[in-house]
Amino acid sequence: MTQLSAQDERWLDAAVRYATPFLGTTGDNPCAAALIVDPHKQALIARAVTARGGRPHPEAIALENAGFDAAGATLYVTLEPCHHWGRTPPCADAIVRAGVMRVVIGVADPDPRTAQAGVERLESAGIEVVLAEHAPSVALHAGHMRHRVKARPYVTVMMAVSPDDKVVTPASGPARDWLDLQRSRSNAVLIGAATARHLDQQLAIALPGLASRTPLRVVLSGAEGLDRSLNLIGGFSGYRTAIIAETTVSIDAPVSVEVLRVKGTKGRPDLSASLAALADKGIQNLLVESGPRLTSALLLAGLVDCFGLITTAAGDTAGPAASSTGPMADLIREQGLVETGQQAHGAHTLKFFRRPA
Repeated sequence: MTQLSAQDERWLDAAVRYATPFLGTTGDNPCAAALIVDPHKQALIARAVTARGGRPHPEAIALENAGFDAAGATLYVTLEPCHHWGRTPPCADAIVRAGVMRVVIGVADPDPRTAQAGVERLESAGIEVVLAEHAPSVALHAGHMRHRVKARPYVTVMMAVSPDDKVVTPASGPARDWLDLQRSRSNAVLIGAATARHLDQQLAIALPGLASRTPLRVVLSGAEGLDRSLNLIGGFSGYRTAIIAETTVSIDAPVSVEVLRVKGTKGRPDLSASLAALADKGIQNLLVESGPRLTSALLLAGLVDCFGLITTAAGDTAGPAASSTGPMADLIREQGLVETGQQAHGAHTLKFFRRPA
């Protein structure tokens, strides 16, 4: 197994950039990308991303598009090619049959059906393999990794706060657009019952052309339950909705709304069990748009992988952002998340915090 070259890294970077806009569209399969490159001319021959819904896989699509030109080429793929029969044939076998001479892989697949087996199949056929720990590929497949390794989704919490650390509901502008973009790249968006009652919103994507990518909308019920008087539950929107509730709590919802029952305490669902229930449904990337109480509970339970903290004066303010004393940013840092960057858009500031690997 050879080392990653500077050219390899550039092509893997390009593969990640190509795949990123498709996050949230590939169902319960990882959103991977494959590029087939002429190694002498360093020219792109074909490219593909995991098909909508999860199948076919990108390697199969790219190889079909490349045809005979795949022979002798280099394949760059963000995730280790599969080597098991499922609803599609093994991608590793297709790569061998196509005559690809070299495969550069962004990150190994932890799925026990594939882990290292894809690499071994390629190497056994005499194909040169480079297995990189390519940071952008790792980030791209964070949801798949969490799902396979910890049996829960990758959890991104979003919260908008005012300069004095009050919760804000952004009405428009960059903050609102950023939230919609995150929704479009998630498999599900979760809110708590209190937020559902207070806002009574649809959780639909408002960005032009992206409404169809509105993810599964999930409400975490409290001890008092939920009913169809909420527009999110009883109103017709055409978007999928689910409720997570403790086993004894009364839920009044139409048959179109799925109710997931989990263990809990005093009518409140256990958070780890709730995330496991979503993972069982194939949810890999979960966006949480919760209020202070649920946000703090997730942080204190160590269940937050990424936090997007928006500071903006544009929107309706409510109570303090943190249910404990002190600013929300301090609570985020106390729970082991590290600030990894920020963006400024006029009067709006977005800070990213992530849990170290």
